[in-house]
Amino acid sequence: MSPRPTQPRAASRPRAASRLGAASSPRRSRRRRWAGAALAAAAALLALCASLAAGPAAPSAQAVAKGLIDVQLEGAASAAERAALIKQIGPRLGARWVRLVVSWNVLEPTRGAYEPAQVQRLDDLVDGLRARGVKVLLTTCYMPAWATDDYWWSHPPTGVPKGYQPFYPIRDGALPDYARLGEFLATHFRGRVQALECWNEPNLWGYIYPQRTAADPYFAARVYLRMLRAFHTGVERVGGSVKVVAGATAQIGFNDRLGTSPQRFARYLAEHGAARSCDVYSHHPYTPGASINTAPDQPPDDPSNTVTLGNLDTLLRLFPGKPFYLTEYGYNTRPSIYFAWFAVSERTQARYLKRAYAYAARYSRVKVLLWYLVRDAQPAEGPADRGVYTGLRRADGTRKPSWYAFANLGR
Repeated sequence: MSPRPTQPRAASRPRAASRLGAASSPRRSRRRRWAGAALAAAAALLALCASLAAGPAAPSAQAVAKGLIDVQLEGAASAAERAALIKQIGPRLGARWVRLVVSWNVLEPTRGAYEPAQVQRLDDLVDGLRARGVKVLLTTCYMPAWATDDYWWSHPPTGVPKGYQPFYPIRDGALPDYARLGEFLATHFRGRVQALECWNEPNLWGYIYPQRTAADPYFAARVYLRMLRAFHTGVERVGGSVKVVAGATAQIGFNDRLGTSPQRFARYLAEHGAARSCDVYSHHPYTPGASINTAPDQPPDDPSNTVTLGNLDTLLRLFPGKPFYLTEYGYNTRPSIYFAWFAVSERTQARYLKRAYAYAARYSRVKVLLWYLVRDAQPAEGPADRGVYTGLRRADGTRKPSWYAFANLGR
């Protein structure tokens, strides 16, 4: 989940490390630049608040379902605003899926009590989308203070103040609570939501910190696996057809305290039976900032620590037969710290959007690709390079060429 404006009643979202990373050598220098930029981005955000998987197959007969992520929709202040945004997403743009965030720390700030206003907000969003024929994926993330291992409150990342942060790992005693969250979502939204995603980008420190410790090089992956098992158990108590989605990995990581490569993270999960606790695996195959190979169908500059669309088979091989959802994707059209100032022209963005959907369809197990965002998120105050410009619309609401490219997909 890329950095986005603070929503009503929602926490600010530490993010953007997944977009960063230079392509030039030497690797150590690149890692230092990436880590430094990631910490700078976090500070800014905190201040603001083996079957079919061997490779691409022949183009499939059925196109990948197109979807969107819209932070304006999630923060809509009125029913009229919400209805207008849903009309744009469904009838006008033809999106078949929308991904919505369930901030656990906002939904359940006090243990055992779900906030009625937050539940109602989600109800309104889900029901409005469903009425327009749009499927919904709910993504859980952001640890409540009471659920975190408070040891880490006194051992923060460099540049982050001591105290609670929503990216600290879950304490073992709160795993049953996370299972109950899965059970609640599966029960409350039964028949209305199609998929529940277990956390967001758990291979980055902005969602689980640290990624590794001196004693455990797989610390974050181990934490996440326990969470996935608990979440799946909770959902399974309800039954029904809702799918549990695991992974949601960011596209890059250097296997240090700040990030784990998506292939290393996924390999740990696969080798420890994660496939039994999910119906779908998900990934965010963005092109990293400062890349030389920028097009969706090109391999990443460094495939040893990066998984983009161009080498998605790296993950597909680890979960043979498992469907894949690409639950976040996009190209920035203005320089931004969150993408290491990597940007393409608006016309290139539209061209890459079409190429991305066409290339994703070559993988027969890729079922969904969700574009982030509908509209650029430019800060009202402060430097413009603290915004996110992956939208189909500019911040002023005018349409980019990518709006038309997305709307015409499959038509």
